[in-house]
Amino acid sequence: MSVAAGKLEGVNRFSPATQDWLDGAFAAPTPAQLGAWDAIAGGEHTLVVAPTGSGKTLAAFLSAIDRLSALPVPDDPMRRCRVLYISPLKALAVDVERNLRSPLAGIRQAAARLGLPAPDVTVAMRSGDTPADERRAFARRPADILITTPESLFLLLTSAAREALRGIDTVIVDEVHAVCATKRGAHLALSLERLDQLLDAPAQRVGLSATVRPVDEVATFLAGGRPVAVVQPPLTKVFDLQVVVPIEDMSALGEPIDDLSGPAAGAQRRSSIWPHVEERVLDLIEAHRSTIVFANSRRLAERLTARLNELAGERAGAATALGEKPPAELMGQSDSGHPAGDIVVARAHHGSVSREQRALVEEALKAGQLPAVVATSSLELGIDMGAVDLVVQVESPPSVASGLQRVGRAGHQVGAVSRGVLFPKFRGDLVECAVVAERMNAGAIESMRYPRNPLDVLAQQIVAMVALDTLTVDEVDEVVRRAAPFAGLPRSALEAVLDMLAGRYPSDAFAELRPRLTWDRVTGELTARGSAQRLAVTSGGTIPDRGLFGVFLAGVDGPGKRVGELDEEMVYESRVGDVFLLGSSSWRIQDITHDRVLVTHAPGEMGRMPFWKGDSPGRPIELGRALGAFLREIASADPEAAATRARAAGLDDWGTENLLAYLAEQRAATGQLPDDRTVLVERFRDELGDWRLVVHSPFGAAVNAPWALAIGARLRERYALDVASMHSDDGIVLRLPDTDAEPPAGELALFAPDEIESIVTAEVGGSALFASRFRECAARSLLLPKRDPRRRAPLWQQRQRANQLLQVARDYGEFPVVLEAMRECLQDVYDLPGLVGMMRDLAARRIRMVEVETPAASPFARSLLFGYVGMFVYEGDAPLAER
Repeated sequence: MSVAAGKLEGVNRFSPATQDWLDGAFAAPTPAQLGAWDAIAGGEHTLVVAPTGSGKTLAAFLSAIDRLSALPVPDDPMRRCRVLYISPLKALAVDVERNLRSPLAGIRQAAARLGLPAPDVTVAMRSGDTPADERRAFARRPADILITTPESLFLLLTSAAREALRGIDTVIVDEVHAVCATKRGAHLALSLERLDQLLDAPAQRVGLSATVRPVDEVATFLAGGRPVAVVQPPLTKVFDLQVVVPIEDMSALGEPIDDLSGPAAGAQRRSSIWPHVEERVLDLIEAHRSTIVFANSRRLAERLTARLNELAGERAGAATALGEKPPAELMGQSDSGHPAGDIVVARAHHGSVSREQRALVEEALKAGQLPAVVATSSLELGIDMGAVDLVVQVESPPSVASGLQRVGRAGHQVGAVSRGVLFPKFRGDLVECAVVAERMNAGAIESMRYPRNPLDVLAQQIVAMVALDTLTVDEVDEVVRRAAPFAGLPRSALEAVLDMLAGRYPSDAFAELRPRLTWDRVTGELTARGSAQRLAVTSGGTIPDRGLFGVFLAGVDGPGKRVGELDEEMVYESRVGDVFLLGSSSWRIQDITHDRVLVTHAPGEMGRMPFWKGDSPGRPIELGRALGAFLREIASADPEAAATRARAAGLDDWGTENLLAYLAEQRAATGQLPDDRTVLVERFRDELGDWRLVVHSPFGAAVNAPWALAIGARLRERYALDVASMHSDDGIVLRLPDTDAEPPAGELALFAPDEIESIVTAEVGGSALFASRFRECAARSLLLPKRDPRRRAPLWQQRQRANQLLQVARDYGEFPVVLEAMRECLQDVYDLPGLVGMMRDLAARRIRMVEVETPAASPFARSLLFGYVGMFVYEGDAPLAER
């Protein structure tokens, strides 16, 4: 495309006022914008796939704004809303609403210059934060464009306010990749079909996505299998990635550094990488205008923020008394920290910081008033963070796709280079950082798949559908099967869900469950029971209730502003008067009620670090195979070629030296590296003389966790032993008591493919994981509604109610909630198909098993033990209650 005389040649598809504004505002459109405008103008469902900073949002909106500007306002005011924009994050929705003001004002000014009537395009917001009077105003007099979230769309469709949506002809789904592979996405897919059912003609759907694979999967999800024009220009995004190791020798980490011994010496301090990481991160922050630091947990985000501010204070000569303590003790071993004092270089941003606090942090970073933000995945999506120079990632990102999203926050503008620095925390993490960086540079993201037939989501949406309209089973079936996640739904599964909702249970023991609808078997009609609509509105959505306590400022007239939220267990361990850190500030607890914690500011006081329990997403098996292939290829290369490849991936000199030394030490200890074609089984005696069996498997926790379950079941059956085991992304560790029997052998970990499937399924059924997922699925199915939606329900109370239902339902394997909880455990949490496939590969010798006995733990085994920090480290951290 050529640009001449300030005009965008060839771009003449818009009305004069829109074209005039576009010519003046941009030198040239991006390829993504050109392709999107052509496809949208043709009336096709459109999926725009492009990296962050490609102008996707403007690509989607400009055609809609131009059409709204050119067309007369409908005579019927209830049909005025013609464009619906759906964002997975409230913050992103607010961001888009703000960014729309510029083109709308610019087009009005252009119209005035050209002597044309000034268009009056109105915009409304609808989310959980929208005041009641604004909601009522939209229901009475809709705006041209409605910006909302998936949950708020569901609420609109399940209320009388749905009448304001009848004029919609365009639906824009932003960041579609962020919801596609989740139950939230399946819920949204059904809401979009319910919306189409309301309209005179189906709306045109426009999806905006970061780079995804396979594109066809996301396109099918967006339009439910209808034809979709995919706009995917060649990748032009440039990444500048570095993997930085801030110490010369990572093998010494964790070793004692105190000279003192004896009872008076106290706990030994051990060498830690954290002081070195903190210093280097602060150096980078000071060398750049605007930096986002990503951490993989909320707790780490809080701790890192506190230390960065302390260090900045020390550098400014404002060190506190505690600041004189050894930094390894502060970060590596302390559970307390200082709030941000006079020197503030960073603020924390995560899902448990209140929306208002997050908004303040975002604005301060954008305005250049705050040098850095330490965030979790809460900043991973496309919120406009202004001119961010650099992204720092502490620990390896959870996946290649996540790494690209995060580093893409830097250089967000079209054509800008995205700079990222990764800091591994131990040698095993260094290997993963190297592989992730290499694959990020190659754009080799993991594939995604939308969930098939989630029955709990189906149950909830059916209740919502019949809450306002009497429908037949055939009508429900037709609407449901248009949504991609339910396209293959068997009629028997639909009828099983309807049986459950209509109170036709397999046993009288279910009598306490109230029917949600009535099913006339003669006419096939489904009608709602009295409270169905209220139930769907108050207990709807897919984000599970984790029983978190809200944290509010204490005030004379009752609770004031929301500060954030805390894990239930942390609150139970706290007392009035305690001080804790949240969002980089110190708070003193004034009162703890049944559903909230009331606090006051405690400026300058040291506070406890909060904790939140969450589920680790684990390494995807695809990334695990790539990591294994990397190990195999590096091991077979000569030292110079291996070093060249490591440096090409972005490793600095110390990183390269540590990586190659780590692999060489492992090969010296075991004679073989685990890789994509080799499972290494290592056994050694620990300091107590007990056997440790380590199964080195790089295929990720989703494969290793169910494998550990199966091995545990075999040991229990054979030896009547309840063996302590743990798993991580890199393998399994089992501790077996010392016996006179033969030492444990690798055959303990070998299973026939069919055998392991049945063992894991049986083991999962009695696990705490299954009980937890059953509770969440039952709540989504509206079988365990909130007693009072305005009040927090204690988690123990929710568990008790769910457990009572589970005791009854467990004997009925075909009960929909049991089926869905089992599917979720085996396919979403665990990767049972991946594990079965690996057993097939072992049986066919495509993967070999190598056994070795060592005098002590090998470097990989030590790294695995060092890296294992429990099942609750990484919180799924999209901000909660996004509705």
